[in-house]
Amino acid sequence: MNKNIQLIGIIMLLSLIILPTSSVARPNAVEEPVLVDELIHRAQQLKLAGKPAWLNLLHYKSTLLGGRESQVDDSAFFMAKNGAIDASAELEATLRGFFSMKSTAHPRCLFPARLHWLNSQLDFADLLSDISCPQFDRWKEKLNAQSVTLLFPSMHLDNPASMFGHTFIRFDRPDKNNLLSYTLSYAASYDESDHVLVYSWKGITGGYSGRFYLQAFFETLQIYSDIEQRDIWEYELNLNQQEIDQLLRHIWEVKSARLDYFFFRENCSFRLLALLDVARVGANMSMDSHPFYAVPVDTVRDIGNAGLVAQSNYRPATHNQVLQIYDQISIDERKTAIALTQNEIQINAVAKSFTEEQQVKIYQLADAILSLDKELTQNQQTLQFGILSALSHLSVSKYEFEFETIPPEQSHQSARWQLSAGQYDIGGQGDEYFYEIGFRPVFHDLLDMGQGFIEGASINVLETQLRWYQREEELKLEKLDLFSLQSIVAVSPWATPLSQKISFQIKQRDIAVDNQVLEFEFQFATGYSAKFNSVIMYALAQTQFDYATELENNHAFYLGVDTGLLWSFNNSIMSGQTEFEYQLLGDVSGEEGNLQKVMAGIQFNILKNQALRLTYEHHEYELFETEEAKLNYFVYF
Repeated sequence: MNKNIQLIGIIMLLSLIILPTSSVARPNAVEEPVLVDELIHRAQQLKLAGKPAWLNLLHYKSTLLGGRESQVDDSAFFMAKNGAIDASAELEATLRGFFSMKSTAHPRCLFPARLHWLNSQLDFADLLSDISCPQFDRWKEKLNAQSVTLLFPSMHLDNPASMFGHTFIRFDRPDKNNLLSYTLSYAASYDESDHVLVYSWKGITGGYSGRFYLQAFFETLQIYSDIEQRDIWEYELNLNQQEIDQLLRHIWEVKSARLDYFFFRENCSFRLLALLDVARVGANMSMDSHPFYAVPVDTVRDIGNAGLVAQSNYRPATHNQVLQIYDQISIDERKTAIALTQNEIQINAVAKSFTEEQQVKIYQLADAILSLDKELTQNQQTLQFGILSALSHLSVSKYEFEFETIPPEQSHQSARWQLSAGQYDIGGQGDEYFYEIGFRPVFHDLLDMGQGFIEGASINVLETQLRWYQREEELKLEKLDLFSLQSIVAVSPWATPLSQKISFQIKQRDIAVDNQVLEFEFQFATGYSAKFNSVIMYALAQTQFDYATELENNHAFYLGVDTGLLWSFNNSIMSGQTEFEYQLLGDVSGEEGNLQKVMAGIQFNILKNQALRLTYEHHEYELFETEEAKLNYFVYF
């Protein structure tokens, strides 16, 4: 009996030694190559490589030739050598990578969003060996995202990277302490010394690489709201926790990848849409939309149209807080607040002359004015501390002012078609009739409907006008506005900002009654503006340089003045905008003769994205004059 027991024990021991290397090596034991081949076959049957969710994970977009390829310009982002142009090959290589035995930088750690989506389609997680990804886990834990908010800082004409506004997303924490939350933005990696024109040229031609930036919200807020004095709109997104987690997984995948930056399309707006497409399956906001351009406000419109916005919030910059507080208090309160900031009266004098409610308003305006200056003197710091101390001793230390503005998504669309008809006269030779067609990719001029834009701000890029003269039966390039910027900012009792204009154009110029040539024109003007009710008036010192081989010494250089006014009207019958401009330019070198220009225009807003515009121009050269009147019909899209 003992011998039989010993024999049974030996057999059991041998079984324990042998079995782990054969039948219990892995649940549902299948040799790895066979398993992966089966998964790839199932993926092919399900046509997973062609599904929008997979294409969005790879950032595949349509090409001009009708195919698709990835916009990621980094080979490390792909598992297959041709993964940037072959979604099927990339899916197969990704699946094989997930089952590989790499010990470092495992594909499952590098591409957690791909892993999550492919597993949701093929259900293979239980067949994988255990792999830990501590770097990704720590990064995700640091963000601690419970909700996501998209933010839109308004346009900032002094910063070339933000002339059209900007968009970024904030990962909101469970404790609602948004100042400590992290933000993610995408921008060109450019040299801060680059001039606006250098930035524009490189941005248009893809001369910059783009990169994702992750930083605390209080740092971002300081840059956009306090330093640059920009309004910020916040759009809380209705993503659920599963969608937020997938968004974070994909950001981890792409955050260090190299992507080319293009000013019009592959920019901050388009990249964020592509990220949100991964989070919300079926949104597909970036798949085939915006084939030629995407500006930040388009992102805001798209997330609204996709049903992603839960609620919005307006955060005015300090400058706009001052303007709106100023408009909501009495004249005496305004004067007292300004006198207080200029040390013309003392704090105790305010307490003696005004009620507590009036004091609160005065102190809040004075504090906001002082906050505009980021380099306060010692005396100003002492004054601000005294104002805040006085506020704290009042029974009500804060008056709830109403800060309002028109949301950016309610502005007109970014691109514009133009159909025009008009008449032209040179030297009294008789009217010549013409027709014109024009296209502007982006963005806004001073006669466009102003709602949703900064008053007095204008940016145009690559606006093109082609003209057909009835008598000559010839189609000509009338104007190509390469880049133009106008910032007509009114001075105020607390600030004296410079107004400026800059433009680079290729345009037709008359050099004789019977001779019209194509020339390059550069204009720059700077000066000051003032606002009276709804009218803004400006006076600027101007320089103009023209180049054409038909000009004397191939050029004309002028110095002079540029004056004008802007007026917006809105009544029960019609709304619109009016502009009048007069330039007097003296010749300095090249072509002889002074130059005078009178330009006037009025636009009637038919709908938000349709308008009629009447324009008139009178140019007076040394030997002749020209006149032009034109009726324009605009469609914004």
